[in-house]
Amino acid sequence: MADDRLNPEFRHTALLYRGPDGFVDRILPFLREGLCDGSALMVATSDQKVARLQEALGDQSEQVEFHDMAVVGRNPATILPLWLDFASRNRGRPLRGVGEPIWRGRTEDELVECVHHESLLNLAFDARTDLTLVCPYDAAALPQELLAEARRTHPLLDVGQGDVQCPDYVPSHLTRSPYEGDLPLPPAGARAFDYASEELPRLRRLVADRALAAGFPADRAMDLALAVHELATNSVRHGGGSGRLVWWEDEGSLVCEVRDAGRLEEPLLGRVRPAEDAEGGRGLWIVNQLCDLVQIRSGEGANRVRIRVDPR
Repeated sequence: MADDRLNPEFRHTALLYRGPDGFVDRILPFLREGLCDGSALMVATSDQKVARLQEALGDQSEQVEFHDMAVVGRNPATILPLWLDFASRNRGRPLRGVGEPIWRGRTEDELVECVHHESLLNLAFDARTDLTLVCPYDAAALPQELLAEARRTHPLLDVGQGDVQCPDYVPSHLTRSPYEGDLPLPPAGARAFDYASEELPRLRRLVADRALAAGFPADRAMDLALAVHELATNSVRHGGGSGRLVWWEDEGSLVCEVRDAGRLEEPLLGRVRPAEDAEGGRGLWIVNQLCDLVQIRSGEGANRVRIRVDPR
């Protein structure tokens, strides 16, 4: 992975717009330019905005790959793999993308992870990746603190007159790690289970049973149980041989937090698809694919991974 200071080809822009009409007015010319120059194009935003862009582009919309961000980016940690896969599938072509991970209605926890995602994009792309990625922010709907974060996580800024160097940008190697900071305390009444290697099968059954008892369909209960099992296995292998599971219900969803004595340092762990012959990194990748939100906080001698799964 390249240092983002050495990324002349990867252009990462925060584009400030106002309202749905402003979005279409600003994004449509960008896509049309890409259609003219033969770029591979991908857009991930709300389904309503996708529909408006498709209508405006007419038959040309078939040349653009569209995604509903509320689906593909429900867990912010799964957005980066989407862009990496797009770049890999279209290697050798100029690339243009529109990605809107932040919108009014995201929870506070999701927004924190979205900001981490935006910063990590600057680490993830090689200097030779010819990708122009525009991240729209609705200045009419979002609070000023989120617009300030957009300026800190994007090297380029477009407020209506084209890209300019963003004076508030903080290169990713100077920002806090996505693993730094803390998480809100679990609620009173949260349950706990301490485990070591011999308890892993019991732990998996316990989580599945709790999810089923909470009314989860069987497939989602198994997803949650597998995610917790992967995290607990990592605890046994890399986190001191044991750990603690804490879980609780929150507005119909189940939240599980795995704690151990390990420490995570690689910021892109779990966001880059592991190679088939890779010896590690597969556990967090699986967890990100299964869960609706993943929050990792890791410091000296203390590692916490909190996951949220909705019943859907």
